[in-house]
Amino acid sequence: MFKYVSLLLLLLLLAAQHCNADEWPTIKFPDTATVQIVADNMKMHGYPMRTWFLKDKKSQMVMASFFKKQWQADSDKFDAQMFNGDYVINSLQSPYLLTARIHNEYDGVIVYVGITKNIDETQLNSDANYFPTLNKSKVISDIQSEDLYKKGRNLVIQSNQSLSQNYHYYRRLYQRQGWLENTAVLDVSSGKAALQMSQGVNTVDISLNTKNSKVLIVVNQVMEGH
Repeated sequence: MFKYVSLLLLLLLLAAQHCNADEWPTIKFPDTATVQIVADNMKMHGYPMRTWFLKDKKSQMVMASFFKKQWQADSDKFDAQMFNGDYVINSLQSPYLLTARIHNEYDGVIVYVGITKNIDETQLNSDANYFPTLNKSKVISDIQSEDLYKKGRNLVIQSNQSLSQNYHYYRRLYQRQGWLENTAVLDVSSGKAALQMSQGVNTVDISLNTKNSKVLIVVNQVMEGH
């Protein structure tokens, strides 16, 4: 009986540790600050991320001291320095990276705070993070967000293929999947194109612009949530 109870307690302890390992760090904000959640369920290049925006009348250095005091002791690695006039703090609390960028304003500061969770390559390269592109294309930025009602995704893609090739590629891609065409404009002479497709409440807007012999593609996709 004693061995059984001991084993049960050990399993419960391991389960608790596993649950705690998946909990996002709690960030405390100054009581005087006005805080807005930018996104509590988003992805940047496939990495889960949470972000906040806050305003306060405190000085830049006082605000920096607030986050240093909160994060530094718990950090595996810690860095704080000026960057282009902003005070940037990075705290690695594996598997999370906590960041605060403190920007001076005439009446105080504005602060962008984020937590990024490191995940393994298998999760990072999963089908959920895949977005189709033509060969010789590079995804410059990929931001995903999600709430109860919708999933948003914004991508910036650079392609070495021509404007027409990219335009027809995405037009056919969505048409084959049953999307309806709301807007379709291809103007090779100006080096620009635009597509707007819909499927029920799901929408996608794609703008294409030729610059320095490359095509810059901006995709805004909004899909129905859970």
